[in-house]
Amino acid sequence: MKKQKGEMLVSPQTIEIHFKEIMNLSVQLQELSRTIDTVAQNEFIQMIHDIKADWNSECADIISGKEVEIAADLAKESNILKSIATEMECQAKKMYQTEMFNTQLALTRIYE
Repeated sequence: MKKQKGEMLVSPQTIEIHFKEIMNLSVQLQELSRTIDTVAQNEFIQMIHDIKADWNSECADIISGKEVEIAADLAKESNILKSIATEMECQAKKMYQTEMFNTQLALTRIYE
């Protein structure tokens, strides 16, 4: 796509829409992260507690140990999602500022 003099490839409205979409995706990732973290912290721990309370044997200890590992893995994945969401927000803000600056620059540029 070739740009003509004074023509913008992306309008400020399109930049705004893309920015809001990315920010919404980031919020959704953060919510997913919180949900996973809640499952890992509360529901898994409760399940482990229930197994230990209802079933005393070596197998119960093995299953509980594996469930603790799964809960820890879920917590790690939750943190990874949270950091991805934070990075998305940071990059989206930088891209938004750069695109808006470029838009202003294109509007004020003088061609001779």
